[in-house]
Amino acid sequence: MKLVLIVFLCGRLALAAQAPQAAVRIGAPNAGARSGPARDAVGAAVLGFLPGPGPLELSAILGVFGAARLGDPVVAPKTAMRLYVATGQQFALVEQNSDAPLSVWDLAADSALTTIAGALPHPDLVAFSPRGDSAALYTRESGQIQVIGGMPNRPEVHKTLPSLSPAAAGMIAVSDDANVVVLRDSTTGDVLISNDGKSWQPFYGAYSPSAWTFIPKTHDLIVADKQENAIFLIEQAGSNHARIVLAENSLPDQISVTRNGQTLVALDSKRGTLWTIDLKKRIASGATAAANLHSLSILRGGNTFLASSQDTNITLLRVSEGGLVQMSVLPMAGGR
Repeated sequence: MKLVLIVFLCGRLALAAQAPQAAVRIGAPNAGARSGPARDAVGAAVLGFLPGPGPLELSAILGVFGAARLGDPVVAPKTAMRLYVATGQQFALVEQNSDAPLSVWDLAADSALTTIAGALPHPDLVAFSPRGDSAALYTRESGQIQVIGGMPNRPEVHKTLPSLSPAAAGMIAVSDDANVVVLRDSTTGDVLISNDGKSWQPFYGAYSPSAWTFIPKTHDLIVADKQENAIFLIEQAGSNHARIVLAENSLPDQISVTRNGQTLVALDSKRGTLWTIDLKKRIASGATAAANLHSLSILRGGNTFLASSQDTNITLLRVSEGGLVQMSVLPMAGGR
């Protein structure tokens, strides 16, 4: 997916903040609290969240692009062991201690956790769909994959797929409607697809993905292929449609699509290069220097991204119509 990108909070991520510190605290879940967008004491909107430095810490990014600032760490639920922040950062999946169920935590409101009945409580891998409407959960020991749909308001187990051999799934992508799942078998390198909820089938065509994502609200899959050094669009994943070449001589390791599905953002972290592709016109933009960046997380606006950095900075990227990329980089506030 934007692979989508899973933000798996398992330690300090070298990300940085914009502008001065501002206090915002979205408290532990409270069933009686009112819902609504998260805001600080002076009403600043929340662009998204910065993970770390601790495994259960999130700091709100406040304000607007070009005039954002970092808030205080948000208080995670007391029972949380791990947080998986969804695409678009509207909510997170909460893995809880002991046998407590996997739950949804609404990051836009101070509300109670919403449990997902029957969901795998301790997944090893979580892959969100491009808009965060669905997610695939995978446990290595059993090889089981569950697909959760209806998020964030009505989460439920949409289907449980046939088990794979232990530790088989290395990469997973899922469509927004939770109906199509693709995975790369880490042991064989094969790409498999399930679009009937009952079986796994070989994916039509030979691919060696370095990154992939569905286009929001479609079954169209974008694959960055490391063998052919190209980016392909496969319309109606699993069909025998001829693949469409979106870019050649390119090997991104991170790709994401804006929420409206119009622009692909691709990052080659090894070469320090970022570029965009207009998915309507199928035209790639010129490369933009992106030294030290190594991941992309789409924020709440749908066209703004948080790019983690290998130094003490964070970068906010905004993609406008036509694929123009604006960057805003500032040192980490408070020495984080």
